[in-house]
Amino acid sequence: MKKVAGKKAWAFSLGLMLSLSSFGALSSQSINYRLITVASYLNFYLLNLNACEDFHPTVRKTALAAENSIYPWLESLNRKVLLHKLDDKDKAAIANTVVDRRKRLNEQIAENEFTLEHCTAIIDIVNSGLDSSLLKILD
Repeated sequence: MKKVAGKKAWAFSLGLMLSLSSFGALSSQSINYRLITVASYLNFYLLNLNACEDFHPTVRKTALAAENSIYPWLESLNRKVLLHKLDDKDKAAIANTVVDRRKRLNEQIAENEFTLEHCTAIIDIVNSGLDSSLLKILD
């Protein structure tokens, strides 16, 4: 069961990255859509790391360190949102990525699938480096 949970986290992350892999190639996409996509991506990792800190104290320190590596990206995202003067609808879409990710995470927790192995996998992914092609928009 433990290996399955870790594999699920890796598989989900891989699926997320693959589904977003065309992101960089689609230069015709609006900046708004791309910022919303990056927000969803970053919030997935941030919320998972926060939950790891709360539910699995044995990885609290490493989860916190990984979380701290995400904050500069979130600050860059905020600057881009301000720079491009997103309308209220797009700002709401970015805010809703947090709500959506939290809902999914709560379901995973309720189903007892939020395991230590899941946390270890999430921490490993963040520490290995997030998808640079996806985050390029924030440079």
